[in-house]
Amino acid sequence: MASSSLLIVVLAAGKGTRMKSALPKVLHKIAGRSMLGHVLALAAAQGASKIAVVAGPDMDNVATEAKAQFANVEIFVQREQKGTADAVLAARPALEAHAGDVMVLYADTP
Repeated sequence: MASSSLLIVVLAAGKGTRMKSALPKVLHKIAGRSMLGHVLALAAAQGASKIAVVAGPDMDNVATEAKAQFANVEIFVQREQKGTADAVLAARPALEAHAGDVMVLYADTP
């Protein structure tokens, strides 16, 4: 049985304002690794052929962390925060270019 290629879209655009921190929520560390790092490690372990991370505007540190964890990650920016579906659509170019399975993961729930 042939396996389908897998695109994983990781949603990491949340500001984490309730945490009262200047650091985006997904960059806070748990067990020595950022929440985003944990989710990207999981994505890589699933055999994803491509990983896309959706970050918010002015979240260069999220993009930097994502690329440090997974060199081939593609970064997309959700310009306005209009909800989860809008965040997924920020990665539309990756979705349109992909033929296969898609998995959406939340970067703040490792």
